[in-house]
Amino acid sequence: MKTVTLLALLVGGATAAYAQAPATISAARTAGPGATVVIRGTVNNGPELGGLRYVQDKDAGLAAYSLNAAGFSSLVLGDSVELRGTLKNYNGLLEMDPISSVKVLAKNRRLSIVEVPAAELAKVFAETYEGRLVKIKNASTITTLNGSALTAMNANSNYLINGQKGAQIRINSASNGDNGLVGKAVPTGEFDLVGVVSQFAPTGTGGYQILPRLYTDLILGGGLPNVMGEPVPTEMSRTGFTVNFQTQNPGDTKVEYGKTSALGTVVANATPTTKHNIALTDLQPGTVYYVKVSSTNAIGTSSSPAVPMITDTKKRSAPRARSTDGAE
Repeated sequence: MKTVTLLALLVGGATAAYAQAPATISAARTAGPGATVVIRGTVNNGPELGGLRYVQDKDAGLAAYSLNAAGFSSLVLGDSVELRGTLKNYNGLLEMDPISSVKVLAKNRRLSIVEVPAAELAKVFAETYEGRLVKIKNASTITTLNGSALTAMNANSNYLINGQKGAQIRINSASNGDNGLVGKAVPTGEFDLVGVVSQFAPTGTGGYQILPRLYTDLILGGGLPNVMGEPVPTEMSRTGFTVNFQTQNPGDTKVEYGKTSALGTVVANATPTTKHNIALTDLQPGTVYYVKVSSTNAIGTSSSPAVPMITDTKKRSAPRARSTDGAE
């Protein structure tokens, strides 16, 4: 009986140890390297930063890294998670590695972002903000580390915000493709820059850097879609044409048209994009239509004035088929 009781106590103790109550991220950070902790928070990046995910709550953030923990690699921006693992110091960055448990609690959670004007950007390059999303407002340039002008961003490269020493950003090689940062042009004019505060310091001090995640983290023109130029018609026919236009930032697509400037008919596509096109059909031949385009995102709506477009007047005959002997 004593043996059974002792065994029960041992099992119960082990269960209690594993069923560790979640700590706030601030408390977990205070526990420091070597501590095994359970945290809850919201993921603020996806695979565009490779095997790293940063998790934040309302007060603090923490890096987490794994290439094999079940469910970890599929974590994306906005996932509310519970992670269990052991903390370590990786070149100054406090991170959870290894990770023993990943639990997704909810999806599409909103994240708070610390905003600072470019004149005060140095304040976020500090331990207090490590692992958290920040936004630098009204930045003007991204330069090389020696302050030289830069036209495009390269993978696994560090640059300076406004040429300011110590105010580094790093472009991850995993941020590639159409939406990534690798190979993209550096903004001209003022822009806001969003990213996660990280650290790489072999000595253990300094080395803070901001990690922008995707090209949309360089917010141009205040983040509005901003229609660029006039819409252009293509694929003209007697009964329709395709309306094309571009925006500075992603937004939905809306085309209003009619035979007068009062317009009256609307066609829309809700998919966010910067390259917009919508086909207008069932129009009358040789007729002028006034066309107005607009695009909306979370920041607001941008539109262009209505411009005239005209359908074709000629009926296009199909080309004759070439005979097998090559004769017309």
